[in-house]
Amino acid sequence: MEKKIYMTTGEFAKLAGVTKHTLFYYDEIGLFSPEIKQEENGYRYYSVAQFEILEVISILRELNMPLAEIQSYMDSRTPQQFLKLFKEKEQLLQKKINELKMLKQLMHTKRQFIEKHFQKDTHTITVCPEPDRYLIQSAIGGESDDQIWAAAIGTFLDYCTEHEIKSPYAIGYQQKTTDIRNGIFNNYRVFYQMLDRKPKNIAFVQKPAGNYMAAYHKGDWKTLESTYRTMLHYAEQNNLELGTHFYEDAILDSLTVQNEEDFIIRITCRVEKN
Repeated sequence: MEKKIYMTTGEFAKLAGVTKHTLFYYDEIGLFSPEIKQEENGYRYYSVAQFEILEVISILRELNMPLAEIQSYMDSRTPQQFLKLFKEKEQLLQKKINELKMLKQLMHTKRQFIEKHFQKDTHTITVCPEPDRYLIQSAIGGESDDQIWAAAIGTFLDYCTEHEIKSPYAIGYQQKTTDIRNGIFNNYRVFYQMLDRKPKNIAFVQKPAGNYMAAYHKGDWKTLESTYRTMLHYAEQNNLELGTHFYEDAILDSLTVQNEEDFIIRITCRVEKN
């Protein structure tokens, strides 16, 4: 005959890695009770065999399964129900693992992006190779103010969330080269989320690989004029034929610094010929 080993509530709780309060509560709601209860003295004893049952309950709790659903399963458990439940939870767990891997990659890319650019000399202009990038774009037409911009960006972010678009980069802004040449430095209409990989099942605009003139501006967007004029002068002095658009991407913004005068914006424009 198998000899069972019994433990007090405190002993069982310590070995199972839970609190006595948790065991009392599970017993109170009828989810998990000690195998032996001695009414005359209030002693309660758990068996070693109950460890596995509690482990399953703990796993389901870690997967955010409500106690009521766990209790429903425990009250009507069968091998078939067990296999069905664990298959569903395994799929859910795999989905969470994939989401965490994606989140880790986003954090890694953002950290590398900031490390690469935030200490660049804001007085130096360079021409450097850039890889293909993919822009999910939106635009504002007609008159605009801060409220209109806030609403448009909010709608755009909802759209990206709906289509599971996650970018490690801040929202960027696009300006026409013709406007910049004509001394118009704030004709903001198009904004975007930049991606390193081509998205699926969603419209995008490709920012093609090639050589790009790049500069770093310190301060907020209202003071960009001086940097744009310096870039135009650099392009003229070096006989650069510029592409149709300039792109503004924040390196340091309100996420990383406290004051707007410490913002750093990277401005790029494709060089068609040089």
